[in-house]
Amino acid sequence: MNISPIASYKQNNNQPSFQAVNMKYLERAKKEIKRRNTITGDLLCCLRYDVIFKNISYQDGVDTIKAIRKLLEGNPENWKNWVNELVGEFKYLAKKERIEQRREAKKPKSCQ
Repeated sequence: MNISPIASYKQNNNQPSFQAVNMKYLERAKKEIKRRNTITGDLLCCLRYDVIFKNISYQDGVDTIKAIRKLLEGNPENWKNWVNELVGEFKYLAKKERIEQRREAKKPKSCQ
């Protein structure tokens, strides 16, 4: 799967600059918002799968979701709850991965 490069993103001076935003999903969200005035669940599910299967890092997924959430502000449909849950899931997965890496590092050489 070809994932677009990660880029620094800043929409305007009033919004914070995100560290790493996946431009593939950000551009797709912009198109959907322009066309439908909302985003589809398909976009968020695809992003979720890319993060879960490690095509995108957890932190990049969180930053991308935060950028998409900024685009949704003032939107009549309330995707914010689902988006917030997705950010929480990505952060949980990142924490879980760090714990597993620490456990692996502490294992004696004979167990590996």
